[in-house]
Amino acid sequence: MDQTNDFRRTIENNGSVLGARSSTFSPAVIEIYGELGLDFVWLDFEHMGPSPYDSTMFEELTRAADVGGIELFVRLPSAEPSLVRKVLDTGVRNILIPRIDDAEEVHKAVKASRFVYENEPGERGMASGRARTWGLSEDYVSTEDDEVCVGVMIEKTTAVDNLDEILSVPELGFVFVGPSDLSVQMGHPTNKNHPDVTAQIGEIEDACKSADVPMGCIANSPDKIESVVEDGYQIVRMGGDLSAIQDTLAERLSEIGEL
Repeated sequence: MDQTNDFRRTIENNGSVLGARSSTFSPAVIEIYGELGLDFVWLDFEHMGPSPYDSTMFEELTRAADVGGIELFVRLPSAEPSLVRKVLDTGVRNILIPRIDDAEEVHKAVKASRFVYENEPGERGMASGRARTWGLSEDYVSTEDDEVCVGVMIEKTTAVDNLDEILSVPELGFVFVGPSDLSVQMGHPTNKNHPDVTAQIGEIEDACKSADVPMGCIANSPDKIESVVEDGYQIVRMGGDLSAIQDTLAERLSEIGEL
């Protein structure tokens, strides 16, 4: 399999990447996304989907990504180091850890993704799965450490309280801002535009920029996408398969409603 990670290369070079969610977890959808020119496909194993421990399922998804020339972006249900290792061994390069609280939790997850970490042995284990081209890759260890990218969601007030320490974790790849869950944590459920929430997000943005850690967010309209990129966001999720189906077919049904 292709062992390079264009997603990581792009954000490390101050570029921006655009992606979309696939709630169907369909290899065909992933391949189509790649053919359309998207940079990544968001696969959410926190709230839906099959078991992230199913490596055979990931083999089909990573093959589709290779064919389409697109990167998988996998949100795990937790920062459990054994899960981090398991998913990376399938050939996934980019993982997102939700609902983190502190730097220690982040440090453990990132260390689990590396063979060498902070010039010492990491917690990644040798494997012979798809990430290693079934044992045929000769530079597997160095390639993995150079290509894997681990990011975290900032969506809890505990994470905000510990943000400076989180951002200082070595090899943290990016931060993804989660305004919906943050609004719940701050006592304003579903009100992402509450002044307290927007002010808190502004502080998160400033901290990430000061620490030179790439940021990600969700933006669904062209104007909003352009705006967030101008504001410094480098990772943007713009819609997904189910919302595209709903919007397109609803519009067509509405137009032919009188037939």
